[in-house]
Amino acid sequence: MKIDRTFLRNLILYGIIGAISAGFDALVFYLLFDKLTINKFVANVISVHFGIFLSFFLNSFYNFKKTDKMGKRFFSFYLTGLFGLGLSTLILYAGGRLRIDVMATKVFSVVFVALVQFIINRAVAFGDK
Repeated sequence: MKIDRTFLRNLILYGIIGAISAGFDALVFYLLFDKLTINKFVANVISVHFGIFLSFFLNSFYNFKKTDKMGKRFFSFYLTGLFGLGLSTLILYAGGRLRIDVMATKVFSVVFVALVQFIINRAVAFGDK
């Protein structure tokens, strides 16, 4: 596969937006889990949704610059986000079974899931087909 300038630009911006959204996700998770003592799985569901919404709007307007068919694009992006939520929940569960610190597990899951979601979102939610 040939990597062109547009792909690299999308990947870099996706990473920056992903870092912003992941930071927001992690902050919401921390506040819910650590400060409000909400169950880690419930806190994860809520925090991931915050990250999905922020990431979609930032990627739509600043990265892929696709603001047509917002409903359809959001639906695809959201489904990919839900897939990521399932994957991150599975990673949190596995981390718990392996007795790995919950915040370290969360950070790993955010990075891994973001890479998977970039591949899907670039092709589906923000693709031209």
